[in-house]
Amino acid sequence: MSVVIIGAGHAGVAAATALRKLDKSINITLISDEENLPYHRPPLSKKTIYSENPSFDFLLSKDYYTNNNIKLIYNSPVEVIDPDNNCIMLLSKDLIHYEQLIIATGTQRRKIVINGSELVKTLYSMKDAYAISKSFANSKKITIIGGGFIGCEIASGARKLNKEVTLIEAGPSILGRSVAPIFSKKIAQHHESQGISILTNCKATSINSNEVKTNLKNISTDLAIAGIGVIPNIRLASQAKLDIDNGIVVNKYLQTTNKNIFAIGDIANFPFNSETGRLRLESIQNANDQAKIVANNIIAIRIKKELLKYSPIPWFWSDQGDLKLQMAGIGNLHAKHHILQNQEKGTLTVLHFVNDQLVALDTMNHGLNHIYGRKLLSSNQIISLDEINKFDGNLKSLVSHLN
Repeated sequence: MSVVIIGAGHAGVAAATALRKLDKSINITLISDEENLPYHRPPLSKKTIYSENPSFDFLLSKDYYTNNNIKLIYNSPVEVIDPDNNCIMLLSKDLIHYEQLIIATGTQRRKIVINGSELVKTLYSMKDAYAISKSFANSKKITIIGGGFIGCEIASGARKLNKEVTLIEAGPSILGRSVAPIFSKKIAQHHESQGISILTNCKATSINSNEVKTNLKNISTDLAIAGIGVIPNIRLASQAKLDIDNGIVVNKYLQTTNKNIFAIGDIANFPFNSETGRLRLESIQNANDQAKIVANNIIAIRIKKELLKYSPIPWFWSDQGDLKLQMAGIGNLHAKHHILQNQEKGTLTVLHFVNDQLVALDTMNHGLNHIYGRKLLSSNQIISLDEINKFDGNLKSLVSHLN
């Protein structure tokens, strides 16, 4: 059997390694459009760009791919997928045939559309990290456009270097689409206490070499960095006439509308639950877990066994200065929020309830609550606020009781 994987990010590499562990004979080809070994992306915004001599954490050594007979093709963008003939064509016009194809093309940066946008840096790749690292050394005033996780991480990292940092967010709060409102408020208060100026309901309108103009005020700046999110990289899937809807539409087994083609990682839009509907996640956990499911299912198809369903408890993290933020589960607009009391100073745990059932939690500097919260979410039991209150908010005790 031959399996081709398009995309050598976390999902693609995890799929290749999972397949090899399950079967030593499969022909595995992993295709990257970058010129270097696949690398960890989270450190780019957490530590890499602040170093004068940035180094990068590779996912695996070059020898690993060689020793495990995984053919890694560098710097080779895929031009087209031909599902009718089970092959792909590289930009070089080389053809590669497959029996099973995994699309792990991830996302691409969302472009900022303002006058002077060419002066705005973005952080997505290793090349971007090098460029921003060089710019940091000669910049005193830094403006971050976008108050999501990446924007907040860059802002806090820049402030630790004693830069004058302004963080602007078009919405009413930073991280407003990702965490509970009270959690967002506490994070903003912390960043402001560290000297970061946060402007909400603020939209950049133009930029020149020394100023970012917004609807609220003009901001003097030496360096502007945009962290306004990403969009699914659907070009190949669209050309192949796969179903597209905020990414590539997959079923519970992570198959696309073509049963010989799977999609995983940031690109995959999968069925989650009746409350949320379909979901597309941008996280390392999601990439790794989906990779394992697809590897299993490709082997299952080969030996004619039942396929595994993807039923995740999503979780992710963000390091922002002195804050270790960890989130688990998926809340929604209808969720009610409850703050656990009697917690250690400098920590915060916010629980999300829908129909009096725990569906998510956000933790700040409280790794144990995050771990036990994930166990509660994966217990397949209805965890109500009353149940949590019976144990005075001690999640560890509640987990022990359920076991």
